[in-house]
Amino acid sequence: MPRRYQATGFVPIVAPPARVTRLADTDALVKGDPVIDDGSGYASNNFTAITTAFLGIVAAGVDNSGDDGLSVEIYPFDDKTQYIVPVKANEVIDRADVGLYVNLSENNNIALNITVTTGIAFFIEDIDISVAAIAANTYGYAIGRFRHVGVQAA
Repeated sequence: MPRRYQATGFVPIVAPPARVTRLADTDALVKGDPVIDDGSGYASNNFTAITTAFLGIVAAGVDNSGDDGLSVEIYPFDDKTQYIVPVKANEVIDRADVGLYVNLSENNNIALNITVTTGIAFFIEDIDISVAAIAANTYGYAIGRFRHVGVQAA
């Protein structure tokens, strides 16, 4: 079955964990967005770097920008679920990038030039630079999972 390529966001390519529900911050949360706990217990996509407050990936989008008290479904953070995500700018992903621990470029894609040595990162396990992938996103797609890195890995 051919792969579908999304413009933004993290899409699970293996069976994701069971969804959990969290109250949404006053944001429009889009399927595939990573979310954090905003410090008040709400899920928020208003950040550009993965932190220890990382909750997981939005499984079903919700627009709570009107502060309507809506909840959002999330695939909770685990180190087993493999995702595909577009690479943002700076360079086409290649085999040399496999094994890198990277951070977000914006909220919904990764940057190859922002490596992580401590904390939570996206670990690149494979790449997709097929003709179809490059046609969908100039810099290709990374395939991998979120992991604890460095001191927090213990």
